[in-house]
Parts: sequence; structure tokens; C-alpha cells
Amino acid sequence: MLEITGLTKQFPGVLALDHVDLTIHEGEIHILLGENGAGKSTLIKSIIGVVKPNEGSLIWKGEPVHTNSIREAYDLGIAVMYQELSNIQCLNVIENMFVGSEILKNGLIDWKEEYRQAKEYLTKVGSTVDPYTICEKLGMGQKQMVEIAKALQRKAKLIIMDEPTASLSRREIDGLLKLMMQLKAEGISILFITHKLDEAQKVGDVVTVLKDGKKVGQTLPIEQADEEQIIHMMVGRSLEEKYPERHAVIGDEVLRVEHLSGEKFRDISFSVHSGEILGVFGLIGAGRTETMRGLFGADPLSAGRIELNGKEVQIRNPREAIEHGVVLISENRKEEGLILIHDVVENVTLPTLDNFKGPLRLLRRDKRERKTLEYGEKMKLRPLHIHKNAMNFSGGNQQKIVIEKWVMADAHVYIFDEPTKGVDVGAKVEIYSIINKLAEQGAAIIMVSSEMQEILGMSDNVLVMYEGRQTGYVPRSEDMTQEKLMVLGTGGKI
Repeated sequence: MLEITGLTKQFPGVLALDHVDLTIHEGEIHILLGENGAGKSTLIKSIIGVVKPNEGSLIWKGEPVHTNSIREAYDLGIAVMYQELSNIQCLNVIENMFVGSEILKNGLIDWKEEYRQAKEYLTKVGSTVDPYTICEKLGMGQKQMVEIAKALQRKAKLIIMDEPTASLSRREIDGLLKLMMQLKAEGISILFITHKLDEAQKVGDVVTVLKDGKKVGQTLPIEQADEEQIIHMMVGRSLEEKYPERHAVIGDEVLRVEHLSGEKFRDISFSVHSGEILGVFGLIGAGRTETMRGLFGADPLSAGRIELNGKEVQIRNPREAIEHGVVLISENRKEEGLILIHDVVENVTLPTLDNFKGPLRLLRRDKRERKTLEYGEKMKLRPLHIHKNAMNFSGGNQQKIVIEKWVMADAHVYIFDEPTKGVDVGAKVEIYSIINKLAEQGAAIIMVSSEMQEILGMSDNVLVMYEGRQTGYVPRSEDMTQEKLMVLGTGGKI
């Protein structure tokens, strides 16, 4: 279907792709793996014409091609679905599916025919969404289905899926994987970029690994590539311990929350001690994120009491939370954790600007840069280019920038909401190490995660939520198991 030969792309100071070869066959699910910054995004952009390679060739169905735009790629039969979906939120499903390729009749848009085709292809992918629904009202899984229906309507024969399951619930993930197998059976090829090795092994036919812009070894049949081998290919080392050993000593109580309630959660009570990592587990819609936003002052509380170091405090907004030493590393780092068009210095020093004022209360840029470099080295930020805009870093390194910002603020309570979402296995271990280090230094850690293994691997104790209520508290001393957490996470009792 598609043969890529010797693809090379040089950016100023960075060799993003280094003579990469890749072949995708008809009706094949080809898994593409690699750490953040390995070159996966550049490879995708080169295929669809967003980036012009310095060297190499693309052969589509036996013919050499040069794509210069996404439109040209679509015309060939190549569609792409990014992790941050390209839906236009204020338009309805029909308008999104046909934007740029409207069906015309007598010079006017044929809305009747567009509705008919939208309904047909939505049904084909198993979606029951009303085509007249405005996209901003859809859930992430529904938006994914709209994107796939759009690709099929435009007769795509190769669909590139970039981290399509990162923001989906377990049920939505299972539905998407099932749909991928159905598309494969119909002869459609899929290039599937993911960090979740279990998903890759469920649906993949073959796997290719990129590292530092180069293809590592040969493309392997998925049954010949076990998890340990894939991880070794991705990061260049064995990850015998996914969850680094921690030596924190659990001390005095730092935070106590009693009967906290808000719009989507009610009557939540827990405490966290210095050196402790409290895991918060629950399925999508459990109210975990909303509870943490309420604690941080980002959303209003309707009831509840918050104590820090034994004293009651009022947290009515994020500024008050920060002043009390409570910080939130948000799940949505791109919109809530970073100013993407600002550089690393501007991002990490924003909450602590008063610390960098010199004579006449003017900001000392040189002092901000020195501090950013110092903490960037501690966070293992790669590359350590502090004048580079946040938008130009990989997902794992963007997360490190957010964490660096709050570590520099010298917080006492760190709330990590899905800290490794969309992050590769190597960067995950580094982020776990950072969290462990903070705990060892006496911080109180709350870690929200929907990944069962992450909760079990990192937590001292676990608070479980279901539909806005806490259903249980599981100490590690009581034989914390997947079964216990899942029972509580689905509203059951143990």
C-alpha cells in the first residue's frame, strides 16, 4: 500500500528522521512505537505533506508520490487522526465530515445528500450520534468515531491513528479496537501509533520501533515481539522495574479533607501524610478530576472542610491554593498546564515571579534563566533548550515542564492528575522517579490515575471513587489487588 524509503528530515540543530524505511501492506495494522521525540510525528507529517523531507521517497500503490498538503493526502486515500482531534467544535457532525469537500448541487451545498452519507458512514462505524449534533457536545469517543466516519466517506485506504485511545474510557477503547479489526478485514490499512503495548499486541500485525529518528532493527511480526523486547528497542535499556523503588518515610499528616462536595462529587473525605503517595482510582466519570479541581480552588465547593498541617484553611481559587502550598498538575497540560507559545523560562517561572524581582521591582531575566536551567537538569528535560517554546517539546517533556514549574514553587501538596497520560514508557519511569523524589523530600502526593497498574505500582494507599462518591479506601497493608480496586471502582463492596 505504502512504501517509505530513506526518509530524512533535518530541522535546525535536530535530525528528526534519519533514513527511515517503512512498508505498510493492504489490510494491515502496522504498529509504530517510540519514545516521545523519537520522530513519529515527523514521519506522519512527512507522509501527509505537512513537512517536506530533505531526502527519501514515498511510493503509494506502486507509484512515486509527493504530498504537499493534507488535501492531497486525502485525495490519494490517506487520512490521519491526531490525538488532539481536528474537529471544529462549533460546527455540527455533518459540517465536520464534509468541510473542504462539500457535496454540491446546482452550485449549492446538498445538505440532504450530506446528511444521508453522514448517517450511512456513522452507522458503518457503529455510531448512533445525530449528524446535526454540534461537535463540542460530543464525548471524546464519539468525536473519534466522527473522524473515522469522515475518513471512510472520503474513501481512505490508509488511516493513520496517532494515540487514538489516550483520552478514551475502557469501553470506548474496546469499541475502537474492535472497529480497527473490522476495517482491517475490509482491506483498509492502519498505521497505529500508541504507547500502550497491550493494545498494540491485541490488534497489531507487525511493529516498527523508532528511536532518535532512526528505525531500530527490523519490522517484526507482533507475535515475535514481547513487551520486554519492545521496551528495550524503544529506550535502549531494560526496564526490569517499571516502578522505581522508593525510600520515602511517611510522616505527619499534611492534608485532611472532610466531606468535600461540589457539582459532580459529594462527601469526599481523606488525609495525606508527608512522604505518602495517595492513589485516587476510578473509571471515567467517577468524579476524580472534579474533586481535585475543587480542592485546588479551580471549581467551586458547596461543602467541606480542608486542613493543612492541622489548621483549617479556605481555598476559593487557585491563587489561594498555591499560597498554601497546594498545586495541581492538570490532566490537560496543553490547555491548563502550559502557555504553549511561551518558552520554558516563561512557563516555569510564572507562578513565582516575585522571587525574580531585582532593583525597582523589575524582573531579572538572567536569574530566571539560571533557575530554569538548574531545575531543568533535575527534571532531565530533553533537550534542555530553555528558550524553546513549550509547544515544540514532546508530551513527556511538556509534562516535565509543568512539574518543574510547581517544584520551583516549593509546594507541600502535589496533586498529579493522570501524570503519564500520552507519555512513552521511558518518560513514564522518569516521571515516577520525580514523584518518588518529591515524596522522599517530605511532600504529600495525590496521584489520580485510570491505569490500574500505575495505581498499584506507585501508591501507598488508594481512595476509590464511583459516580462522584468514594466507595472505599484500600491501604497497601491490606493486600491491595486489581480485583479489590475494580469492585470498588464499579460501585461494589468488599
